[in-house]
Amino acid sequence: MKSQYILFLALLFFYSCDKLPADYNKIPEDLVRMNDLQRSYQQVLINNVEGWFMEYKPGANNPSVPILMKFNKDGEVIILSDRPGFDQEKTSTYRIGGVVGPELIFDTYSVFSAIAENGGGVFDFRLFPTENGEFKLKHANKNLDTEFLLRKALPEDFDAINDRAMIGNLLKSFESNASAYFKNLQLTEVSAFWELDVNKQQLTLSWAKENSNEVDKKTFRYSTIAGKGIRLETPWQIRSGLEVSELFFGDATTNSVAIVDAGDAGTGEIKVSHIPPFPYKDSAKRFIWSNSFNPLQTPVNFYAGIPGTRETSITNFSPALWLIYEKIWSANVWPTFSRLQLYNYNGSNPKSNSIQLFGYINDERVWLAYFYAFDEMDGSHVMVRRRNQVPLDHVNYHSSYSSGIATTMYNNHPEVKDFLDKIYPPGVGITIVPLPGQRVRVVSRENSLYWMDLNIDKPDNFWTN
Repeated sequence: MKSQYILFLALLFFYSCDKLPADYNKIPEDLVRMNDLQRSYQQVLINNVEGWFMEYKPGANNPSVPILMKFNKDGEVIILSDRPGFDQEKTSTYRIGGVVGPELIFDTYSVFSAIAENGGGVFDFRLFPTENGEFKLKHANKNLDTEFLLRKALPEDFDAINDRAMIGNLLKSFESNASAYFKNLQLTEVSAFWELDVNKQQLTLSWAKENSNEVDKKTFRYSTIAGKGIRLETPWQIRSGLEVSELFFGDATTNSVAIVDAGDAGTGEIKVSHIPPFPYKDSAKRFIWSNSFNPLQTPVNFYAGIPGTRETSITNFSPALWLIYEKIWSANVWPTFSRLQLYNYNGSNPKSNSIQLFGYINDERVWLAYFYAFDEMDGSHVMVRRRNQVPLDHVNYHSSYSSGIATTMYNNHPEVKDFLDKIYPPGVGITIVPLPGQRVRVVSRENSLYWMDLNIDKPDNFWTN
């Protein structure tokens, strides 16, 4: 019975096949083949010797990047944009591929790759021709509803891109050559701390709230625009009735860039400085007094340090300070040195504040302590002096700055003294900059190119307790 059933199914299959149309599953001869379509699109791109232009803005909050491209038949494409590093004509490779439909794919690293890394873009696009000989592009694999116009380049596109590239290079040069840590934006109506990431086209501003010690901080994406300016992708809301959408720049020096127009916020400049544009609220107080000002908590000392090894701790120092700090490991100084630790509001009365250098001498663990007197000058300014150089009635006064091996090390090795005086400049002091989590940045106010980042061990919840 089973064999008869199988025979019936086989006959039914062959009978059904016999009844199918002769052209079943065949591609109509008049239908354009995919490879022919891809070749024709490529030829359109190649034939326009003036090149092609697009303004590429991957998403609503992404910067807009002008891009000029010239395609040739051997799979190379010459690309120009306003992005630093890609603002000179560079040769990359491309191909017209795709399975669903023709796609423009940039094979090798180019400005499209950089945008994808830093701004969420892509380097492969679906191609859709328009009636006027241009193309609409869509991301090949995401945001398929977003369209970009790839049009034939105009003579003025090249000059426009170069003009916009000048802005990026001006800002990059200012950031790279600044002689101080703080870049302060000072306008008629507001002052802010300016942090720029040129590669991401990203600007972070921190400013004091009106009639308050609190600080607002926001990060903006920006696009370069004609007239030597930038446009923020979302307006900077400074306070009620005052916002900034565009900034236009004037003359630049190593240490300043003029702002000739910031809308209702007026004019001014970005200027490097060794001190911030406004104090960080209560950071000095927390650094000096730990949590002792909090009546709901048992007072503990402030304890922080530089974690890791010599090889890994480099990231906790500014490049300028690392060159000095690293010398402590020298064979003729202290080759068995390990790390730095800070103790503030420590011990019994009088409370002490110290930088302690920890390491080994004759296989024994040793802490070399150097003691300081602190005074709170404003929200984030801590005046620093050696504790034996302040008036006798100062809460941190003591007759000695250091003792024993610490004094010998300080007197016999200028490398130690140089480091201590760079990060704790006597009579000038430091700025205490809050960092996320249990971290703090200590910045010299004498030369803010000297700074270090500390991991805070005590107290817990340092910035919120």
